[in-house]
Amino acid sequence: MTDNKQNITLRIDCHEVRLTVDRDKEEVYRKAAVTLNETYKRYAETYPQLSVEKLWVYTALEVAVNLHSDIRDKDLQPLLDKLKELNDKLDKR
Repeated sequence: MTDNKQNITLRIDCHEVRLTVDRDKEEVYRKAAVTLNETYKRYAETYPQLSVEKLWVYTALEVAVNLHSDIRDKDLQPLLDKLKELNDKLDKR
């Protein structure tokens, strides 16, 4: 293992996940595991009648939607900044 890699173990639900990750990504992996666990727990409490598999489908869908929303928002930010700048110029007239 190189100096920039690190072995980590994450607990996701009742599963232990062992990974070798870049040191600078360790915190991201740990936060991702927390997000998955919190999202899964919320669905499990809200829909106790659903199977574990179905709960994970809902969890994965929510995480993917949030990811794509963040990507879309990031892509739109330069346009929103430009619109604000133009609006500010119009307001000053």
